[in-house]
Amino acid sequence: ARPRLEPLGFHALPGGAAPGGGPTAEALVPGAALAVDLLRGDLQLSAIGTVTWRDGDRVLAFGHSFFQAGPVSLPLSTAEIATVVPSQITSFKLGMPGRTVGTLLEDRRPAVAGRIGAVPQLLPLRVEVRGTAPGSRRFRFETVEDRMLAPQLVGLAALNSALESAGAGVNQTVRWELRLHAPGRPVLVLADRVSSDGLIGELLGQLVSPLTFLFNNPYQRLRLDSLEVSLEFEPGRDQRVLRAARLDRGAVRPGGEVAVRVELERYRGAVETRELRLRVPAEVREGDAVVWVGGAAELARFEAQRLPGRYRIGSLDEAWRRLGGLRAGDGLYLAVVAKAAEVTVGGFDFPGLPASAQAVLSSPQSRGGVGRAGRVAILAESKLTLGGVVRGEAQLPLGVDDEAP
Repeated sequence: ARPRLEPLGFHALPGGAAPGGGPTAEALVPGAALAVDLLRGDLQLSAIGTVTWRDGDRVLAFGHSFFQAGPVSLPLSTAEIATVVPSQITSFKLGMPGRTVGTLLEDRRPAVAGRIGAVPQLLPLRVEVRGTAPGSRRFRFETVEDRMLAPQLVGLAALNSALESAGAGVNQTVRWELRLHAPGRPVLVLADRVSSDGLIGELLGQLVSPLTFLFNNPYQRLRLDSLEVSLEFEPGRDQRVLRAARLDRGAVRPGGEVAVRVELERYRGAVETRELRLRVPAEVREGDAVVWVGGAAELARFEAQRLPGRYRIGSLDEAWRRLGGLRAGDGLYLAVVAKAAEVTVGGFDFPGLPASAQAVLSSPQSRGGVGRAGRVAILAESKLTLGGVVRGEAQLPLGVDDEAP
């Protein structure tokens, strides 16, 4: 947890639960320990500080800001200090959270302030782990919805569940799925596979990155009803690397079909040969094109460099939809890339339009139209699902000619 929380100003320490459930609300007097719960359930993370003053059911604490976030709604709990660990560099206390007794309402520069009484609801999070033992193991959590903390807490809860289930070893493949439930929106399902030397770091990154993007979007506050994470562990590294690729012909007619023969090397295994076929769209103009072949991560990087407009989100609705359409890394992708302009309208991309349509749709007077940078477009795409992770890429020149055999 430390590498994830220290950039946010936290020094993570192991702790426990206060004996007997901890002190009651009456113990929150000046000088007493106080906790702000960040994650509860099968893993608990709390920030512990000191009560500065109390006036009836109102409490002032910390003597500094938490995040200086202004109005907040976070669980306020009692706490106990087990001991003080002295250090010439940084002394610190080992504390234990107790009973949830109220709500933290204000996070200001000089202090945080809350009220004893009603307790806020947190975001439900469920994690299921399969493949480490017969059946499955289920874990339940509740997390704050803070835009900086929530993505990291979800990742830590998932990692803790995997470790508790004896998973997350190096020589494994993990299939993960993240489901986001939001009021008034379709369920957003993100899924992929991870198989690498840095299994834990990559798994955490893939879970945390889309949540960080959504929670920090500049258009609209993200409101969720619940989250679900599913982790399925498989023994061995199901990973392939693209070693070679070649076309069955150098030129093809518009509307014709091209075959690509590829060689894939399995992790510590043999080289296997596969053949993929892709039809070149009839609307592709004569000239030079590129057949791109490789893994999902490499295709996303290729696309982002040449079509950055696809990654410029204009609303939370568009972000929600585009994230749902991300390519999974469990297969080999084949795409035809040609010189053609692309225009987006209302968050939808239209590649290879005639010049007249481009001018109309990319005009400033066209509501929702945004001209895209670059002069290439992905005009066709197919996928060969292999189950495991594919790495590597190749770009093969292809001529498009009406006279080709």
